[in-house]
Parts: sequence; C-alpha cells; structure tokens
Amino acid sequence: MKIGVLGKLSKVKSVSVIDEFVKLLRDAGYETVVFQSPLEIADVDVVIVLGGDGAILHSALPCARLGVKIIGVNYGNLGFLTEYEKDEKTEIIGLLRALEQGECRILKRSVLQIEVGDKTFFALNEVAVQRDYGVSGAKSTQILRVSIETGEGVDEVAGDGVLVCTPTGSTAYSLSAGGAILTPEAPVLMVTPVCAFSMRTRPTVYSDGETFTLTVERGKGILLADGFTLARIGEEVTVRVKKAPFTADFPTKNRSGFFHKVKNKLND
Repeated sequence: MKIGVLGKLSKVKSVSVIDEFVKLLRDAGYETVVFQSPLEIADVDVVIVLGGDGAILHSALPCARLGVKIIGVNYGNLGFLTEYEKDEKTEIIGLLRALEQGECRILKRSVLQIEVGDKTFFALNEVAVQRDYGVSGAKSTQILRVSIETGEGVDEVAGDGVLVCTPTGSTAYSLSAGGAILTPEAPVLMVTPVCAFSMRTRPTVYSDGETFTLTVERGKGILLADGFTLARIGEEVTVRVKKAPFTADFPTKNRSGFFHKVKNKLND
C-alpha cells in the first residue's frame, strides 16, 4: 500500500513534523511520498493530511475523484473531519494495518455535483446561493429570492440565501443557519434557508437521489462551494445540484467517533 503525506505548514509549523511522520510510515514498511499541494495527489492508495478541517476540505475532492482514501491528523483548531489528534499519530499504523486486511470501516461521505451553465464544480460540505452584500463590486440588494425546484415541486426562499448540504456539511454552515445534524452516511441531502424572511421557511431533508434546480428570481447572488466563491449569479441564472457519482472515503477507527465529536467539539 502506497501512502501520500500532505502537511499544511501553517498548521504543523515545521517541515520536521512532516519528515518525522514520513519516517514513521517508512519504518513501518510503507512506500511514502510527500505532496506539497492537493493538486499533486496521484498514484497512492491513501493520503494522510496533517492539518485542520480546511486542509481536509482542500484534499477531499481530489482524493474522491481518484478513489484515494483520506486520513486526517488534527493540527488545527476544531478537527471535526480528522480521525486523529496530533499526539495520536503513531496509532495510524494500526489503522493502516486494519485497512490492508480489510478489517477497517470506511466512512463514505457524499459529494455534491454543481452545474452552472457549461461548468461543473464539486463540494464536500455544501453549495450556497448567498446574497451579494456588495463585496463582489456589484451594488448590494436588500433581499434575495431563490426558487428551489425538485421532484416534490417548487418552493421559494426569500432572505440572505439558501444552501444545499451533505450530511458532512450539516455540521458546518448549515448548522450555524439552523439546520439539523445528519449522521455522516445518511442517504439524504438538506436544504437550509439562510436568514429567511418568513417564519414558515425551515430546513428540509430530501433523499440524496433528488436533483435541485436553484434559480435567482430576484436580487444579485454569489455562488459558493465549501466557502469558496465560484461565481456571481444574477436573476434567472440556474444552478443544478445533485449527488456526485463518487464519494470521499475516510477510514475510521471505530463507530462511535461521530457522536463523540458532536459532544466534545461542537459544544465549546
């Protein structure tokens, strides 16, 4: 099994941390390669990411598209997506051995596919159509109206915007906007309004086989995926969102980790 190591220097603070980790893996008999950027990821079975949740988000999509598994070691603040803390790095060898023997649970996290015009993007957490507050240079609008068409019919959200999230993203932006917590492998997607103008507008959970067509009916918006701006979108611009045909695969050491993290990391 060939292992890739990707360390975010702003988090690990020193190249020596990465070097020590590579030595640990090689001493255990693993062929190991160091990547400087997620864009370099190729020709490995597993990538071990040393960093925080941001580093995981940057790495997850390149890995998912290549079928490469991801193990995170937390050198950041929250570390909700990481499997280990930085003082537990030696325990990773046991997880790798279990993975080789087929005795390791693989957490398959859904990915969103986002289509705007002839362009396609992907997101692990969420896609958001958000009111343009003027930061893009356009004149700000006071409200954004977005229609949401699914197989169940058409609804409309008026407010600061709307987002579609995966179960992974349910504990990120969506949770802050009032959405429910979804367990990581639940076969669902959730639509969460952002600062909705109407009291009747509430987060709604759909089957992950649903396709969402989001259209800006009034106002100027910004399209974001996992917090990164993709495009400015005006009235009558349509965004199609559905589950991608691949998943981001995270080897995990036990089945109780999710609720442990909810209890210990989201209640600070």
